Amino acid sequence: MVRVKICGITTLEVAEWASEYGADAIGMVFEPTSSRFLADTGLAQEISRQVGPFVTTVAVFGPILEPLPKGFDLVQGLADPASRYQKPLLQTVRLGSDQAPSTPLSVHQDAVAIILDAFDANVYGGSGKSIDWALAAEFVQGSKLPVILAGGLNPDNVWEAIERVHPYGVDVSSGVESAPGRKDKSKVKDFILAAKS
Repeated sequence: MVRVKICGITTLEVAEWASEYGADAIGMVFEPTSSRFLADTGLAQEISRQVGPFVTTVAVFGPILEPLPKGFDLVQGLADPASRYQKPLLQTVRLGSDQAPSTPLSVHQDAVAIILDAFDANVYGGSGKSIDWALAAEFVQGSKLPVILAGGLNPDNVWEAIERVHPYGVDVSSGVESAPGRKDKSKVKDFILAAKS
């Protein structure tokens, strides 16, 4: 069964919805330029503690990775493949529309999985832009690491994306929101149910 990550969590209530409906992971964003930036690290740690032992908590960064925050299981970000970083790391790889499947991905040596997202020059993630799923499927087939599909997913298209790409998991943020940074309870539920159906 495909795994589901709900990203851009900013409140305990939303984390509880995600956990209740069967999310495998939640992400909290520590990138200051994001509309989902969670500046209150105390709140982030409280959410991480309260969400339950079977939900993986992910600290999401942009291009500059920080050490794994207390209470979190994984760090996610645009890691420079040449840098040193302590595991566990989810490396974000952003695909451009003109990228060839034969192009080798620059994967960090400490990465345990890849988040495959759409490239956007203005934001590091959560743009709502989709990846070419045929291109994504070829990257999934050629990857030695588990690949989590992100970018433009929502309750209406996630099942088709899974059928076409065959990722290890899916990651959503803007696709389950009523406004940037504001999660919609019914969309969160519908997304998880559709992904796991």
